[in-house]
Amino acid sequence: MSLMKKTLAVLTALLCLSAAACKRTDIPELESSGAAAESGSGTDENGVQLLSETKTADEGVSLSKFDLDTEWSETDPSIVFSGTAVTPSVSDGIHVENGTVTITSGGKYVLSGKLDDGRIVVDLNDSSDKVHLIFNGVSVHSEKDAPLSILKADKAVITLAENTENQLSDTAQTESDGDTKQTESDGDTKQTMNACIGAKCDLTVNGTGSLTVSGNAKNGIHCKDDLKIVSGTVQVEAANHGIRGNESVLIHSGIVSVKAGGDGIRSTDTDKEGKGWITVQGGDVTVVSAQDGIDAATNLTVSGGNLEIESGGGTANAAPHRNEGRGFGFKPQTDSAEATQTAEDTPSQKGLKAAGALTLTGGKITVNAADDAVHTDTDAAVSGKTVLTVRSGDDGIHADSKLSIDGEAVVTVSESYEGLEARELLIAGGETRVTASDDGLNAAGTLDSTTETGETAEKQPSFGGRGGFGMMNANSTGTLTVSGGYLFVNANGDGLDSNGDIVMKGGTVAVCGPTSDGNGPLDCGDRQNTIKVTGGTLMAVGSTGMMDVPEENYIAASDLNAAADTLITVTDAEGKVLGALKTPKKAAGIVFSANGMNNGYSIYSGGSYDGTLNEDGFGTGGSCSGGTLVKSGSGGEGFGGFGGGGRPGFPGGDKPDFPNGEMPDFPNGEMPDFPNGEMPDFPNGEMPDFPNGEKPQFPNGEKPEGGSGRRGGGGGRGASGETGSDQLS
Repeated sequence: MSLMKKTLAVLTALLCLSAAACKRTDIPELESSGAAAESGSGTDENGVQLLSETKTADEGVSLSKFDLDTEWSETDPSIVFSGTAVTPSVSDGIHVENGTVTITSGGKYVLSGKLDDGRIVVDLNDSSDKVHLIFNGVSVHSEKDAPLSILKADKAVITLAENTENQLSDTAQTESDGDTKQTESDGDTKQTMNACIGAKCDLTVNGTGSLTVSGNAKNGIHCKDDLKIVSGTVQVEAANHGIRGNESVLIHSGIVSVKAGGDGIRSTDTDKEGKGWITVQGGDVTVVSAQDGIDAATNLTVSGGNLEIESGGGTANAAPHRNEGRGFGFKPQTDSAEATQTAEDTPSQKGLKAAGALTLTGGKITVNAADDAVHTDTDAAVSGKTVLTVRSGDDGIHADSKLSIDGEAVVTVSESYEGLEARELLIAGGETRVTASDDGLNAAGTLDSTTETGETAEKQPSFGGRGGFGMMNANSTGTLTVSGGYLFVNANGDGLDSNGDIVMKGGTVAVCGPTSDGNGPLDCGDRQNTIKVTGGTLMAVGSTGMMDVPEENYIAASDLNAAADTLITVTDAEGKVLGALKTPKKAAGIVFSANGMNNGYSIYSGGSYDGTLNEDGFGTGGSCSGGTLVKSGSGGEGFGGFGGGGRPGFPGGDKPDFPNGEMPDFPNGEMPDFPNGEMPDFPNGEMPDFPNGEKPQFPNGEKPEGGSGRRGGGGGRGASGETGSDQLS
């Protein structure tokens, strides 16, 4: 035979073999996640070609060629289960004993059939080898231990073959034996997996079939290193945590469903730099967990997909809040040891939780949480085209440091105690709607105090804003800045509350504040802080007893007295509607500002409006007719005074200067004690009795006088000793 004929024969044989024996389960492309942007490859120090990597949109997150490999062949070594029988196609690299199959050589293995009581153990002789398990319709149950334990390998991939259903389960009586408690080679630490699927190396799940994991003993899937779900349908039910990747968890695509008695999805490693993160790039992810829904030891990122999270039984199981809706604003001081013990005894039941940065740049996310729906110990950012809808038994979104909303994000907090809370709140874009039984937005945070030795002392308890008495922790601070976007707030406590300044440069803000004078629609800090409005549209209605007003560029009226479902409109000098609101509840007063205007406003109650009101009952543009003129002109009046049921007025609208810029000291340095630990209802709006019958000490022993400035007026005493004016200046 000629050389040419031999070559053609070989090529033909190879093509036929490839066509007959090779199978592949394609991984779907992601449109919503923006993943898979570029690929690259290289060689190691020995000149060996490295696997190319598919770089994703999330920095530091990549899928290797091995992660994406779904090909397998009928000629690959196979293991067939039948009741109690185990039949391997080859003897090399596979050991069978008493229902336990141990794989000792790297490579691909095709598993199928049902094993009534047994195990699959991967314990490679060479720890640098990789193993690829093809689940081709396999069902394994273990009465004594994990049905799949990957003890030694460089990396493992499980491919779910197309059109197959695969199941792994253990029993509630499972106790880990020596195999799953082996001592690590790099130290004496024992790593107990205690999971239906346990892996001591990187683990990837791909393919288009399905996998059901029943972790009746403890965890569902537990990976000591990096865990990646690339595609397929993965359903996990676990007595404890559902899916756990110590170093990281990546969900690239597929359908992932978790029901867990502990956390739904979690990472734990904070010792290794760049580890401990969780990233969701796409797919459909559903979590129902008794504790946290998704809990990242460091950073948590969602860039695409559809997520539905229920944690702790949702808001129906939320813990009661002391003084909810009463607006006194500070929390009772508790013994630090008692507080620590209480925290340790109470499981965390947050929806999305991160110890590091929490970043949402895309996807549709729905959370129903007994505690905070979204929580981070550092910064949170919601941007892009994220659609976030949450119900929370505590904060809708909480960040210890900074929370920003930008881009085209749509954020809806439909139920919460406090809607958005962070030391620094930034609203720069998007559409945000907040419903809260206490404060709508609360810019408040507690700074660490420093001892004389320079060591950081324990944080002092934060009072969470001033509330009715206007008292807050000496270390508490906060800023609220609105520069763009749309914000609607319906709050029973303060609408916008900052322990520092409130700054508005642009955007649209509509606030339906409290009906009780114990709180106000707008509330800024007590250290000569201000509300500064230089642009955008601000419309705030509600009670007037504790309402703050901007420094300038606004109009205010304390005699709006609008009933629920009343149309309120504000026009400019030409009659154009600058803002219209059909208030969902009664509103005693209003503060309004638009486009930095300082005059030419007219406020109307009732009548008709020819413009369009959005789903919140708010609109701009068009014209109104038939309403009752409440106020017109420029400038504004202060609200309140203790005589009028609100806060005291101060001369010129300013608060007194306290020594060293601090709030007054209470007798014995303690806050007043209240019966049963609850805030009292005060008869006739009077202040409470303080310990030893003393009131707080003010500078020079004098109490502040009222005034007609931004806090004075209505019920306080003016700087000249006269009652504050209701006239617009």
